[in-house]
Amino acid sequence: MRIGVRKGKWPLPGTDAPRPAAEWDALVLGADEFGTWLFSGEGEVHRKADGTSVVLPSDGVQLLPRTGWWAAWWWRDDRWISVDICTPPTLGESGWSYTDLELDLARLADGTVLLVDEEEFEQTVAECMVPQAVVTAARAAASDLQTRLASATEPVVLAGWEWLERA
Repeated sequence: MRIGVRKGKWPLPGTDAPRPAAEWDALVLGADEFGTWLFSGEGEVHRKADGTSVVLPSDGVQLLPRTGWWAAWWWRDDRWISVDICTPPTLGESGWSYTDLELDLARLADGTVLLVDEEEFEQTVAECMVPQAVVTAARAAASDLQTRLASATEPVVLAGWEWLERA
């Protein structure tokens, strides 16, 4: 079964709805103790809000966690993991959605873990008047995941590679 995924950006001041960022359809692989696992194949298209498209250069599985302020991708080519720090993903009538908070993590194939886009996060916080509770939750999620991603034996890290191999 395929399902839609919508990624938004934090609302601008004076608006309530997240701004559209990207959307795509993904194959539902299943769920486990970590959350719901989706698959997008090399060559599939993710549609951006500005009308452009991104063609995936690699097979990937995405985890939308049961709880947590993040969504993660495990990428087959170059064996790396990317994480969006975001509002907790939710499943609605039209599929999954979450709001990207611009703070990201990457775990490279050699085990290096990077916290990236801190400037974009700070800019979003200032320009969009992101509430302090959201900022605190985002920073806590980034700190926790940075530690967890550094461990090659972390259960969620291993699970992602296992789901990708099964896809």
